Amino acid sequence: MKKKWIISLLIALLAMIVFLLWNSQQNRPAPAFSLPEIHSQTMISEKNFIGKTTLLNFWYPSCPGCVEEMPKLMALQKKHPHLQIIGISLNVNTEEEVKHFIQQHGISFQVAYDKNSEAKNAYEIQFTPSTYLIDRQGNMLRYYIGEPDWQEVEQYLNKQ
Repeated sequence: MKKKWIISLLIALLAMIVFLLWNSQQNRPAPAFSLPEIHSQTMISEKNFIGKTTLLNFWYPSCPGCVEEMPKLMALQKKHPHLQIIGISLNVNTEEEVKHFIQQHGISFQVAYDKNSEAKNAYEIQFTPSTYLIDRQGNMLRYYIGEPDWQEVEQYLNKQ
C-alpha cells in the first residue's frame, strides 16, 4: 500500500516538473547562442530564426529517439519548404561521429555541434530529443520533450 502511494506521488511530481519545464519555455524570445555549422563553418545563432518558422532540434547520433525522428524531420522540411530546421548535436558523440551520421543518413538541414554545451545550457536541455517550435519573430512557441506533436506542428505550419 505504501509502495503504491510513493509511486503515485513520484509520477505526479514528475508530471508537474515536465509541465513546469514545458510551460516556462513558451512565448519568450529564443536564447542567444552562436555555433558553427558542422560542414560549412557558417555561424548559426538565434538571429537565423528571424523571418523564418524554425524547428530547433537538440539530438545526438547515439540517442535512439533522436535517430528515430530524423526521417520525420526531413520529411516535414520537404513538405514545408518555408520551414527551417536546425539540428544542434550535443557533445555526447564526437564531432566526427556526428559528421558520419549526417552523411550516412543524408541529413539535409543545418546541423551544429555543441562542443562546449553553449546551446544546451542556453536552452536548459535536460532530455533528448528536445525540440523548440520558434515563430518568425524568434519567440519560442512550443517545447517538446521527445518527439514533437507532429499534428500540432503541421497545423501551425499550414497557417503560415
